[in-house]
Amino acid sequence: MGITEKISYVIPSRREASGSKSAASSRYSGTKVLLVLVMVLWGGSFVASRVGLDSLYPVELATLRFAIATPVLLLITVLLYGVKSLRVEARDLPVLIAMAMTGVTLQYIVQFIAMTYTSVTNTALLINMGTFFVIIPSVLLLKVKFSADNTLGVVLAFIGAGLVATNGNIALSVNLIGDGLVLVCAMFWATYILIGNRLAGKYSVLTQLNYIFIIGFLGLLPVYFLTPHHNIASLGPMSWASLLYLAIICSIIAYFFFNDAIIKIGPSQTAIYQYFEPMFAIVFAILLLHEPFTVYIGLGAALIIAGIAMADNNLKFLGHFFKSDSGGPASRPR
Repeated sequence: MGITEKISYVIPSRREASGSKSAASSRYSGTKVLLVLVMVLWGGSFVASRVGLDSLYPVELATLRFAIATPVLLLITVLLYGVKSLRVEARDLPVLIAMAMTGVTLQYIVQFIAMTYTSVTNTALLINMGTFFVIIPSVLLLKVKFSADNTLGVVLAFIGAGLVATNGNIALSVNLIGDGLVLVCAMFWATYILIGNRLAGKYSVLTQLNYIFIIGFLGLLPVYFLTPHHNIASLGPMSWASLLYLAIICSIIAYFFFNDAIIKIGPSQTAIYQYFEPMFAIVFAILLLHEPFTVYIGLGAALIIAGIAMADNNLKFLGHFFKSDSGGPASRPR
């Protein structure tokens, strides 16, 4: 083998490098499409939850949801990959427990307690602060770079989500306990996202989800038994339909692709896409619950789409006036 052949053997050709980049970009785009699908599914959860809460208590709804999702996910995992796929090292359990507590147990308990103290408007606005709680540590600690357009995009999406969630009625009445608990809830979810890729490459998403669901469900059980709940045999068809949608679609399927996105495109980029959730929730409410479409909802949806496009480097505004050395978190496929 001559020197030229050796070099061409070691260094990939331009066509090969281009193909590799194209494949990575395609996988990256596919992950984003699935992430949007997750937001569609979670948007539908608002309607399913409303239907479920007509006959179930909040903590009861959350507990029964994971009472269904946990054994189903476990069965799927064992059938597909065997019991060995559930093995984890003891030193990794603290991370899995932290994800279970912040993503399931404390997430639901704190949110339900908070809503007894504060208004739906305050909750809808403050819960969206979770994205900022992901981005700020990502920039300061993980050195994720955000351009001026990325930053403006996040702000616009936040404003849009606020308009959609409140229908333009942003008259806030501060309640320190309730509002504080909602912010804590947003921080819990941000923590779940930030530590979601700590075990990437070591365990599959299914393995991690099994532990998150099992531990999270066990954490909900004591609260379930200490709070009012119904006889399961007395639940009607609509209650079961709501529970099955929340358990199978919103928990098993949506959590799987959401956690997969955290690993593949990173916490900050995944968090940005969450602003689609209230938009799709309103779409389902208009279509299924016949809620009115207003100018505020339309404006909010436009801001969400434009904001996410800017945060994801698909739309530039400030970049035409200010030069930036970084394309932001979406500039390089992971």
